[in-house]
Amino acid sequence: MAADVRQQLTSVLFVGFSNDSPKDARTPTVVDAATGSDKYLERLLTHVRVLEEDEDKGKSDKVKFRYICVTVKKSMKLRVHKVKPTKAGGFSVSKSWNLDEIKSVESADETQIIVNLGKMYKWRMDDPQKKIEFLFTLLKLCRKYLKRQPKLTNVDEESLRAQMQLNSTFMSAAETEFAHTFASMARRPRGVAFDEGEDEEDADEPAEAPIIVPVEMEAPAVNLDEVLETFNWHVSGDATALEARLLTELQALEAANVHAIISSEEQANIVVNQLDQSILHLDLIDEWISHYTQLLDSMGQDVHQIEVRHKGMQIVSANQKLLLTEVEAILSNLRLPSFLLDVLRTEPLKDSDGIAACENATKKLTEVTQRKLDNELGALQAVRDQIAFLNSHGTQFAVRLHDYLVGYFQQQAEVYLQDKSRSSRRGSLKLYGHDQIEEKLYRFCKLLKWLKGVDTRKHYNLQMSYVQEFARVYTREILEFLDQFRTHHLQRRAEGEELDYMFTQPASVSSAASNAIKSAIAKTSTPNLASDRRGSNVMRRSRLGGDQSRTDINKDDGESDSQSIKQSRRRITSETWSKAAASGAASTLSLNVGLDERLVPDEALGEVLSLLCPAIVREQNFICDLFALHKEGGSSTDLHDTTADQPDEVIHDWQDRLSESRPPIKDLKLTKRMQEHLETLFDETKEGLITLLDNGLKSDATFAVGMIVHIEDFVEEFKNTCHTYIQTMLENLNEKLVAIFEKFVDEQVRVIDDTKVTAKKRSGILPFIRTFPRFVDRMESSLGDNTGLAQQTVNKAYARIVHTMLETLEVMSQQVVVDTKAAADDKEFLNIHILHVENMHHFYSVIRARKVPSLDVYVKQTKSSYDAHLDAYCKVVIRKPLGKLYDFFEGIEGLLKTNTPEEINYHMQYNKGALKDVVRKYPGKEIKKSLESLYKRVEKHYTDEEGLLQVVWRGIQDEFFKRVRRYGELIAICYPESSIRLEFTLDELVGYFSELARAH
Repeated sequence: MAADVRQQLTSVLFVGFSNDSPKDARTPTVVDAATGSDKYLERLLTHVRVLEEDEDKGKSDKVKFRYICVTVKKSMKLRVHKVKPTKAGGFSVSKSWNLDEIKSVESADETQIIVNLGKMYKWRMDDPQKKIEFLFTLLKLCRKYLKRQPKLTNVDEESLRAQMQLNSTFMSAAETEFAHTFASMARRPRGVAFDEGEDEEDADEPAEAPIIVPVEMEAPAVNLDEVLETFNWHVSGDATALEARLLTELQALEAANVHAIISSEEQANIVVNQLDQSILHLDLIDEWISHYTQLLDSMGQDVHQIEVRHKGMQIVSANQKLLLTEVEAILSNLRLPSFLLDVLRTEPLKDSDGIAACENATKKLTEVTQRKLDNELGALQAVRDQIAFLNSHGTQFAVRLHDYLVGYFQQQAEVYLQDKSRSSRRGSLKLYGHDQIEEKLYRFCKLLKWLKGVDTRKHYNLQMSYVQEFARVYTREILEFLDQFRTHHLQRRAEGEELDYMFTQPASVSSAASNAIKSAIAKTSTPNLASDRRGSNVMRRSRLGGDQSRTDINKDDGESDSQSIKQSRRRITSETWSKAAASGAASTLSLNVGLDERLVPDEALGEVLSLLCPAIVREQNFICDLFALHKEGGSSTDLHDTTADQPDEVIHDWQDRLSESRPPIKDLKLTKRMQEHLETLFDETKEGLITLLDNGLKSDATFAVGMIVHIEDFVEEFKNTCHTYIQTMLENLNEKLVAIFEKFVDEQVRVIDDTKVTAKKRSGILPFIRTFPRFVDRMESSLGDNTGLAQQTVNKAYARIVHTMLETLEVMSQQVVVDTKAAADDKEFLNIHILHVENMHHFYSVIRARKVPSLDVYVKQTKSSYDAHLDAYCKVVIRKPLGKLYDFFEGIEGLLKTNTPEEINYHMQYNKGALKDVVRKYPGKEIKKSLESLYKRVEKHYTDEEGLLQVVWRGIQDEFFKRVRRYGELIAICYPESSIRLEFTLDELVGYFSELARAH
């Protein structure tokens, strides 16, 4: 079917431009003589049948069958035609467009496309394959022959190509048709040109003059509307535009006819060929002229460039001469006299003159090399070479200075180590100074400061060399000092010597032996802390020339001792320095002790620190000044322009100020560096101090408190200074002392826990209760007026020991309380009360008298326990004197909880008769006799130590009076009509107690 339609279209409408085409055709169409219809001299490339929706006329539901044909003219112009079938069975073109008039193509669905040709046309194909074939062919022609491509919407060319590869039949036929069509169009004689819109003659026709035969034809019946529709013109349109268009096409047809006539003449073709050849020759000549013109232009540019370069070279030469003059002027300012360079190379550093000359040379060198230059001048190679030359001399001198000082450090260290006179001996404890090397090295301060700015690595190496060499010196001297002090002048406890302020575990004593123990303690001459400290301070003051005596041993004495220790340390330091300065050894520190004099450990530590700390301060300040480890202006050496040629008075003044504490260094890097140096110098010193602590505390760890107090004094002294190493060292010592003291407290607590007490026996005052006040005296006398770490440590010890003591007593009580079989007067229960009353009374009276603020809370706690147990004891012991009278009225108290007073008389055991019998058995004489027995019993329970017996007897008296009053009230309440009364009165009872008190 499709083949038949194509055949009809090619035979009836698109007849092509083959050899049998009419030779006189000057228009794109000719008229068929048989049918009278137009035939297009165009070749059909493809066609497709579509259903067109006519939306312009408002009839969107009306569809028309049309054929969309794509043709090509002989001028290679592609066109699109809309062809409709006629009623007579033929075809006519209703619309025509050039291919480049297609603005956009849109794929609406599987069979419909929308094409924009000035207006939108909706064409629906018979099936999807027809749509794909038409779209593929149309887009392929557009891609190949159009400069401006139509806009594609919902069209995937890759997908179209892939689908068309499957239709090999169509592809083969289409490719063959296109190749044949365009190949035949390409064959035309040379020199024949076609204007756009003009039909060409067949190129294979011989160039003969056309024979124009006028043919008269009957005017066919023409539908004017269809003709006008072909020109896109309606009756209501512009007739002038239509006329202009018709004239334009008529002119084109006439021009084509003229061109065809001219082309048919042989001579005209020859002329045209010759003209073509002439044009070719002219083109060649024009190319040669253009080539020579370019060569001439290039030579002119080269000449111009040569001239410009010549002028530039002249300017450069002049500038270089000026530059050379300026550079010579600059370099003259960057040169040093040759004698200064010789000084840097060869000047000896052994004397002050040589050091001063080198200091001056380095100063000049620094002024030249660090002179501020503009960025442009500083970038000049000559300037950089000159500065590098001067820096090389500076580097050589830095090496020479470094090597000399390293050797000097080693030499001086060996001299000090070989000098046997610098050793400490028994009775002559000294820390020798390094005045000679300080004075010598002072003259190098400015050179070392210059080295710091030139070569920091060598500057640091010198620091390390100094501290490593002199660490050996300090280690030997300080360790010898500490060893001699520890061996010959440190007081130690004799083995087996008992210390009454430590908690021991003796056998329990009976109350009968309490007085004997008390008097034995009073008469015993066992040394204690106060006497030790007092004796040592008296010796200390006598050594320093003091004459003050001490006679009292109390808390005030402890405070005075603490103050005197601080004053002693300050006097020792000041006197030592003044004597050393007078003897010419300003930095030598000595401790004047007798050959057989020994110091208690805490005072010994204070004396040692009073020498070591100033030595460390002096060494730190010396290193800071020597190596400029501080900010500008932070040292006395910064006050002088030179240090090499300063007089001895200036150097001695500087040495005197080395022992003064200095403010903190804000530069953390410098602080860390100094900390590292001092650790290298004095690490062994720290170990020696720890050994001294261990030896001093080996026999008595309570000296740790006094040591902490001494250390805190030094910590406070060096607070807010740059001497952080001393602070760190002292803090480490404090940590160790606290650990030792806490371990000691652990042992004391364990001893208290292990104390064995038999509850059935009256034990009097327990050993740890007696020991604790002496322990408090020991601690408080060691503390003095300290409120810092030592006070906190002691407070923690108080808390642990008191808690353990009270807990031990409480455990004893719980053992009896949980025994439900114990009677009210059971001896075990009574002994617990006796134990608590006696021990709590002793603790309360003794500790309160010492007025220790940190123990006030425990004093209040023991007072409460004491009152509770005393009250319970009194209630228990008065049961026996009152006897059945006590039991009778206790029974009445029990009945009153569930009965009214009137109901009491109705109970057989508590009627008036029973009351009368009980009262009759306890007349005044019987009560007096019972009280005498009770006093003797209480006297066995308690001693009269600290007036405890009288206190307890007064408590019993108050409880007795309270009971008797209550018995009278019960008789009045429960037996109101009875005249029965107790056989004794309160006044008589008061007399009994007074008589007993006077008798004892």
